[in-house]
Amino acid sequence: MSDALDRLEAAVADLVLATPALREFVDWPDCPNRHALEPLAIPAIPLIEGMTAAASPRTVHVVDAVKVAAPLAHWQQTYTVAEVGRDFLNRYGWFELLGPTGHFRSVSMRAYIAWWGEGLHYAMHLHEAEEFYYILAGAAEFHAEGQPSAILGSEHNRHHASNQPHAMDTHGAPVLTLVLWRGAGLGGSARMGTE
Repeated sequence: MSDALDRLEAAVADLVLATPALREFVDWPDCPNRHALEPLAIPAIPLIEGMTAAASPRTVHVVDAVKVAAPLAHWQQTYTVAEVGRDFLNRYGWFELLGPTGHFRSVSMRAYIAWWGEGLHYAMHLHEAEEFYYILAGAAEFHAEGQPSAILGSEHNRHHASNQPHAMDTHGAPVLTLVLWRGAGLGGSARMGTE
């Protein structure tokens, strides 16, 4: 189990290198340094471990690695009960796999693993960093200012420009995503609203 995060990083690195859209968005470092982070649990871990949402042959290895690594990850939740409600927080979470404060270190990018249960509304929010969502399993409907809404499943992606307001809805399935950040605002966080 102690190597589960190493296996996850290797699986994500392989996926990035094999996927042109991901490879063009970030330069995944060779052999990034591992940083000792204590596991931090969230209520959704059992749901993530038991997830059966559809993955593709290209993403299933990453999805399986996330399930194994989930109890060892330093999970976080950006928002408060007042902002999103208790049900949302019970079925949502993310952790920084690679980045300035992640399990593996990089100062030029961030790579998050993020999960939302079915039937959740992730309200409009924005951040300075440029963002790239890549769906690992499940599906969600993505909304963004200036872009048509679209339901995206495994291997689909969505780009958000710096400070572009965007939102997401899950319907009958959860969604597991790889989220990449680059550019200015790398040290910032998402904030609710459109300004």
